[in-house]
Amino acid sequence: MTQRITIRDVVQSKLQTLSGYTFPPPGTTEEIDSKKLPAIVVGFATENTEHEMHGGTERQLDLTIAAVVKTSGDVYAALDQAAADIESVLQDDSLEGTCDLFLLNQTQFALDQDHPLGEVRLTYSAQYSSEPTDF
Repeated sequence: MTQRITIRDVVQSKLQTLSGYTFPPPGTTEEIDSKKLPAIVVGFATENTEHEMHGGTERQLDLTIAAVVKTSGDVYAALDQAAADIESVLQDDSLEGTCDLFLLNQTQFALDQDHPLGEVRLTYSAQYSSEPTDF
């Protein structure tokens, strides 16, 4: 298992402690059933690498955590609550030692104008090092 998958799995595990949300399996492309909202989905965004002079590689993995909500009330209030819930369980800046630094980078909000749906997408950056492979 790669460090990327390890980091993703720890994030997923921490998020699953939140009650009231469904969690489609990571890496699936299935549609989220509106009857099972709110839902949280974890995925990879990008990974930047910087090669060190003596072999290893510094990496920055950006993960997206998207919460999809449906409400007949204030969609922004529901999205704000989902973002606060996610942030509350992802406060460990080393993510249980799986990376050197784990921080929130960006939060984006989107509404579906035709339906009472919204999405909040939080992007977290996980910085870690990979050692060179000896041949």
